[in-house]
Amino acid sequence: MVKAFVKIGADGYVNEWVAPKAEDGYVLIESDESLVTNIDCVNIINGVAVLDKTKQEELQEANKDLLEQLKKEIYG
Repeated sequence: MVKAFVKIGADGYVNEWVAPKAEDGYVLIESDESLVTNIDCVNIINGVAVLDKTKQEELQEANKDLLEQLKKEIYG
């Protein structure tokens, strides 16, 4: 687990990760390294980041076209 400062949006999900330093409006949490940089699908429960898999799937489906375009640009 790593410690990081995050900003939580009005919807209750992490919408910004910051290097481990205190800044106004950020909350210190613990997170599995695999969740760091995930946004809009990570909740904070008792100070620990938890992935909302349903929300992640919804976001992936909503951004399906963009993901396909990025894959084409990266992999040809």
